[in-house]
Order: sequence, then structure tokens, then C-alpha cells
Amino acid sequence: MQTVERFITAVHRQVVWQIIADVQRWPSWTSTVVEIKPLDNTGLRVGARYRVTQPRLCPVVYEVTECTPDEAFTWIQRVPGGMMIASHRLLPHKGGTAVELPFSSEGLFAHIVSMALSRLIREYVATEAGCLKRRCELM
Repeated sequence: MQTVERFITAVHRQVVWQIIADVQRWPSWTSTVVEIKPLDNTGLRVGARYRVTQPRLCPVVYEVTECTPDEAFTWIQRVPGGMMIASHRLLPHKGGTAVELPFSSEGLFAHIVSMALSRLIREYVATEAGCLKRRCELM
């Protein structure tokens, strides 16, 4: 399963990055997250792990696997035989920033889980994109 939401904002890429990189504050601007708690005190970097609690889902641990400041970060949730992958990409765009929020799964069990939750996943990714756009434009 794969879904992606995209939007363009007039806000500079570094400002958008400040918002998405401060993962612990996501509950203040999106209803898709109840709490994000770091499991180590390292900040957003490759290898950092976070306990993510979302409405209607059990808490899970995401590990950052890619992090390029002002450009992108990806974190994954490992499941038996696979993973759920959530990325956050910022691209320069004339007069602002293009934002991409892809979510995908890899592995048989992860595909089964993501297909069972596909409607909720799509709803959460779309909601996060809309909330992030509004948050950016309040800056």
C-alpha cells in the first residue's frame, strides 16, 4: 500500500522544516497525533526512536532512517516481516516550498496491516498534510 499527499506553501523551506522536525509538538497542530515521545535524547537524527501514539491505534515505535535537515526525514515502524514507512520531503518551489508526505509499507505482514487500515492511513496522511499547511501559513 502506498499513499502520498502533496501541497505547496509560500513559506520558506527552513520554516517548514522547523515545524516538521519538532516532532514532539505535532499534537499541537495535527489531530492525527496524540503524543510523540523520544526514546532517547538525541534529537531528530538517523537512529533516533520515538514512541508515537495516534487516535484509534496502539502506540508504536518509529525509528528515523533518513534525515537531511531542511530537506527530508523518513522514519519506519518495524513489524514482523516488514515495515511501515513515513517520509516528509521538502522541495524548493517558486516562491515557497513543495511538501510531500508519502506513506508506504514493505513486507507481507506490513501490506496486510496497511490494507486493513488503508482508509484510516489515507485519512491521517491527508489530515496531516492539511494541518501542516495551515500551521505553516500561520508563521
